[in-house]
Amino acid sequence: MRAYDGIKAERGIHLESPDFLERSRQMLAKNNSMQIFMSGGSMRPTIQDGDLVTIEAISDGKVNQGDIVLFESRFETAVIHRVIKIERIAGKKTITTRGDASTQNDCSIVVTNILGRVKNIERAGESIHVARPHKTLSIWLQSIWKRLKFWRVE
Repeated sequence: MRAYDGIKAERGIHLESPDFLERSRQMLAKNNSMQIFMSGGSMRPTIQDGDLVTIEAISDGKVNQGDIVLFESRFETAVIHRVIKIERIAGKKTITTRGDASTQNDCSIVVTNILGRVKNIERAGESIHVARPHKTLSIWLQSIWKRLKFWRVE
C-alpha cells in the first residue's frame, strides 16, 4: 500500500520516500498516532484507495499474527502489510508479512523494523473494523481437504 497523502494530509509524500519513513519513525517513537490516506491494491479488500488509516505506536513491542503493521522493508521503504508468521531465527524474533491481495510473502524482517500497527480504517466517513483473520488460507484449505477425504469412497 502506498500513501498518497502525507501524515498531515500533505500531497506528494509516499510510503516509498525516505522522508515518510523518517517522519513516521519520529512520530511513532513519541507514542503519537498518525493518519494517512492510502492508495494501491496490495491490501484489498481490507484497505482500499482513499481509506484513511490510523497507525498507532506499538508501546509494548508485541506483534500478533494477523496484525496489519507499518514497517521498514529491507529496501528502506515503508510498507503496510499483514503479519502472517512470527518466528525466532538465530535468536532474533522475525516476522513474515504479505498484502491481503498478494500471492507471495514479503521477505522476513526483524521485529524491530516494525514502526506501528493499523488501529483504524475509515472509509467514506465510516469506521471499518480491523480484524485479524482466524485462519490462514493454508489452514482453511487443509480443513476442506480433510472433509473431502472423509467423503471419498474407496
